Amino acid sequence: MKQEEITYLLQNPAAVTLDQTAALQEVLQQYPYFQAARAVRLKGLKNANSLHYNKALKITAAYTTDRGVLFDLITSDEFNQNQIAEQIRKHEQQEKEFSEETPEP
Repeated sequence: MKQEEITYLLQNPAAVTLDQTAALQEVLQQYPYFQAARAVRLKGLKNANSLHYNKALKITAAYTTDRGVLFDLITSDEFNQNQIAEQIRKHEQQEKEFSEETPEP
């Protein structure tokens, strides 16, 4: 699998095909700690209703540092990590503004 194809799949995980999941498996044999490739492969297996999905889910969860992000990727039709990060920043900013507005007793 070429670097450009991997980059495209990382940017568009919902577009992964069953053939690409097989190619990602080959990449993972060479780079077993490539978390993003594991997650995209898992998304492809889920989209294809593959019998290998449950086993791959367990393995991917073991290699993943943030299972919340993995859950969002798997369950959402469109996943954009930048949008999620922006929402978190806005929420943190709102909390900060609220704490600054609240007078201390």
